[in-house]
Amino acid sequence: MRLAALTVSLGLLAQTALADVDRLINAMGVPQLVEAFVAEGRDAGTSIDDAFLNGQGGAVWADTVARLYDPQRMESELRLVMAEELDPAIAEQALLFFDSALGERIITLEVEARRAFMDDSVEEAAKSAQSASGEMVTDYLLTRNLIERNTDVAVAAQAAFLDGMADASGLSGDPPDMERLRARVLIDTESWLRGYNALVQSALSEDDIAIYTAFWETEVGAQVDDALFLAFGQSYTTLSYALGQAAGRLLPQNEL
Repeated sequence: MRLAALTVSLGLLAQTALADVDRLINAMGVPQLVEAFVAEGRDAGTSIDDAFLNGQGGAVWADTVARLYDPQRMESELRLVMAEELDPAIAEQALLFFDSALGERIITLEVEARRAFMDDSVEEAAKSAQSASGEMVTDYLLTRNLIERNTDVAVAAQAAFLDGMADASGLSGDPPDMERLRARVLIDTESWLRGYNALVQSALSEDDIAIYTAFWETEVGAQVDDALFLAFGQSYTTLSYALGQAAGRLLPQNEL
């Protein structure tokens, strides 16, 4: 009886620990950010169709893009990796910030800015704003190493797409110049991140921004970031490879 009671207690503790990771994911606005990412990804499917399939992908391609950019699947993958990688005790400590009034306000602003950036005119205005190159935006980006990390994820995803397309089509062309690719992606990534964070910070005081930046300098913030980037990077790379495979299967139907 005592052993059974102990087993139940340990099970409840494990569930509570995982619940803290799940709560942190929700508190950080990850589900809403995934929705924005999915919407942009589905729109990008048209560009891929034009660039690689001569615009002839049709319903098969559209259905494939919609299936792969499934927000529920992506969110589930992120939750699974985060639960595996993030110490529940760290998640519990991180929640002290993200459940605070300031933390909730910042996440609301980040989600709103992410949605606003789906309008190209808003994105361009934010990227050209003087504050985008300001010291507080720069400090925040450097603290989290966001430019390099996001560039790494984007380059890995593009490489996975090309690998998937080559594997499915059986066609092998010259490998891409990864150094040039990374340099181009880095420029675009930095511009996007500066504009996006300038928009977020425009509604915050300097003290608020300093507090938020300081959170990411802590060991708790660093571990949350590590788990988040690992989870998103794995999901995005897997998706991109599958997208490349789907495009590769359609290549023989085109002049390519």
